[in-house]
Amino acid sequence: MFNDASNALTLYVIDARTWLDEWYDHARLAGFVEPPITLDETIADRLEGYFQAGLTPADGAIAFFGTVH
Repeated sequence: MFNDASNALTLYVIDARTWLDEWYDHARLAGFVEPPITLDETIADRLEGYFQAGLTPADGAIAFFGTVH
C-alpha cells in the first residue's frame, strides 16, 4: 500500500532538485559561481527557503548573490 505523504515528499524532492538545477544554471551563466560549487547545510537551507517561498530559480540566484541594502 502506498502512503500519500511519502509520494508528496518524493514530488517535493524532485521539484526542489529541478529548481536547484535551474538556480545553479542561472547563477553560473550570470557569473555568480564557477564549477564546482559545494553547498553546506546553511546554504542548502537558505536555497530551500527561496524555493518554498515560490521564487523562480533566477530570482533565487539574484536574492542569494545580490547586494543587501
